[in-house]
Order: sequence, then structure tokens, then C-alpha cells
Amino acid sequence: MEYFDIRKMPVNLWRNGAGETREICCFPPATRDFHWRASIASIAANGEFSLFPGVERVITLLEGGEVTLEESNTFTHTLKQHQPFTFAGDKVVKAKLTEGQMSMDFNIMTRRDVCQAKVRVADRTFTTFGSRGGVVFVISGAWQLGDKLLTADQGASWHDGRHTLRLLEREGKLLFSEINWMPGHSPDAVQ
Repeated sequence: MEYFDIRKMPVNLWRNGAGETREICCFPPATRDFHWRASIASIAANGEFSLFPGVERVITLLEGGEVTLEESNTFTHTLKQHQPFTFAGDKVVKAKLTEGQMSMDFNIMTRRDVCQAKVRVADRTFTTFGSRGGVVFVISGAWQLGDKLLTADQGASWHDGRHTLRLLEREGKLLFSEINWMPGHSPDAVQ
């Protein structure tokens, strides 16, 4: 289990200057050829997302203005707060800040032929379903994960096991994603 606080994470600026990224986790660790990766990104200006051939992306608006994503003639979608949206990383997708203000987004990327991610919003105590990896990010409230207390802008990632996240207050929200491996692929084979 790896814990994080986005206020203390290193920031990487985008090559096109339109935003920045804080990487939460990458599996396998420290590789450009990841199977799955989670990050928090800030979009500061209109521009194109980087291309990631063979990758599915799930993006969730956390805060800031709405963002409209457009891929030539295939789709136009406006990100709404806390509503995950999936799109192919090998398509040229343009992001437009609809209200002209910066946005902050939660991102999960998975290698399409290896694994897939499902991103959900939780507002009550739950136990994760899978046992092969995942990540949580607290939007609001206080949550207990093992012996650790997590509050807004904090979270955790893991590569195995089932985990219970207990909401300690009357209200709270967190984003969580579990990784499902495709038949014939196993995370154990790459550790």
C-alpha cells in the first residue's frame, strides 16, 4: 500500500505548456511502458492531450471549470464534476476550458490489451471487489483505510488485496478505481 497527498507530490509540466501532472502510481513501477497508471492533472489552457497508443483513458473532473473534450468527428463531451469519462488514448483529443478557468482531473490509463479500469464515486463505507490493484482519492470527508486516516486531497494505491474504506463522518466522497486484468495476463508475471 502506498499513500499520497497531492499537496506534497512533485509536479511535471506538460510539453505543450497547457497543464501539469502529479503521478500517483505506475505499474510496473518506474517504466514508460506501463500496464496502468494513475495521476492528477491540472489543465490550465486549451490544447491537445498527449497520444498514448493502445491505452484507454478514464478522466474525472475534480474541481474547476468544465472541460469540453473533442476528437475530430467521433465525439464531443463536456466533463462534469465527479463523472468519469472513458476515451481512447491513441486519438487526437482536444481539451477546451469552457469557463476559461483551470480544472483539476483524476486520470487512470490502462494498456488496452493487458488490463482495464473502472472508476467510481463512493459516498459510504465499502470493500474493494478485486484483488489485483487499485487507487483511491478522497474528495471530501474523513476515511479510514487500514490504520491510516485519509482526508481531502489524499489517497492510496495498491497492487493486490481487498481493502475496506470506512467513512468516518456523516458525508464524504472519494473516487476509486480497481484494475481488472485481461485473460492471460497477470500482474504477478511482471513483479
